[in-house]
Amino acid sequence: MGNDLQVVRYSDYYNKAWNDFIDKSINGTFLFRREYMEYHAAVFEDFSYLIFDKKDLIAVFVAGRKHSDENSAVLIAHPGLTYGGLVYVNNLKYNLIESIYDLLIHNFIKQGFSEVIIKPVPSVFCSRYSEANLFYFSDKGFVLHSRELNSVVDLSYELTFSKGRKDNIRKAQRNNVVISESNEFKDFWDLLTDNLWNSHKVIPVHSLNEIILLKSRFPDNIKLYIANIEGEIIAGVVVFSDSNNGFVHTQYISANDIGKKNGAVDAILNFILIEIKGKYSRFSFGISTSKGILNSGLLNQKEGFGSVIEVIDSYKKTLRNYE
Repeated sequence: MGNDLQVVRYSDYYNKAWNDFIDKSINGTFLFRREYMEYHAAVFEDFSYLIFDKKDLIAVFVAGRKHSDENSAVLIAHPGLTYGGLVYVNNLKYNLIESIYDLLIHNFIKQGFSEVIIKPVPSVFCSRYSEANLFYFSDKGFVLHSRELNSVVDLSYELTFSKGRKDNIRKAQRNNVVISESNEFKDFWDLLTDNLWNSHKVIPVHSLNEIILLKSRFPDNIKLYIANIEGEIIAGVVVFSDSNNGFVHTQYISANDIGKKNGAVDAILNFILIEIKGKYSRFSFGISTSKGILNSGLLNQKEGFGSVIEVIDSYKKTLRNYE
């Protein structure tokens, strides 16, 4: 373990240093900026760390725990985000990454944590990607905690759509479906909430007030695209984009019955893909699984846009057995 390494728990004192580091990192997205992470501070207690080599900030670790969690001894990187964990500016050499993790984990134990769950930033969201994390987890006896299936379009290739997707796009055009970027989050959130509840008995991860707040903080990163017929919203797609890391990600996709009959979602996705091609490197469709169970119909739709499969994994370790 490097004798010059120091782990410091995040506090507001480090706000600017943290954000500056995230902005120049190779695997830290805008979701790791403090303005995003702290919108749900009432739900999650931040347990993030900064790692210094002497006086140089060389990495941060994005993590927290639920305030209401009965098992407060479980540290999750990150409980309020799809991913978290170790973030760095350059591809650090493996022996340094190993030393950082060792130091972090010994610190977690001192803080009273008995288990850690780490959801590393998936490759689609990284400007440069390293699998050093995965070797460390294997070497130190972490176990696979979850695996979800994400669909990704590589925008460096020509866009290729299946016959079914093309048919839906043409159907939307014939039926005068109009696609545009919009700030009508309330109307779309009503549609989204009704659709999620009627189909799955769940509600959106973000409330309407939360998504409006985040949009105000990140106007260039969060966008809503809608489909309408004669001024009535029939479908929408919310995307999160990060130009530093070169990706666009579909956060929410939803349509009402009229939208489904008129191919509205496919028309929106076609509109977005054409708009971002040449500006971004990768398009992430989001997962087609729920707790590891595949939704084949949803996956088929995404594959119809030429996407390939990437997995999003998380790993856990019982710390009292740590060696």
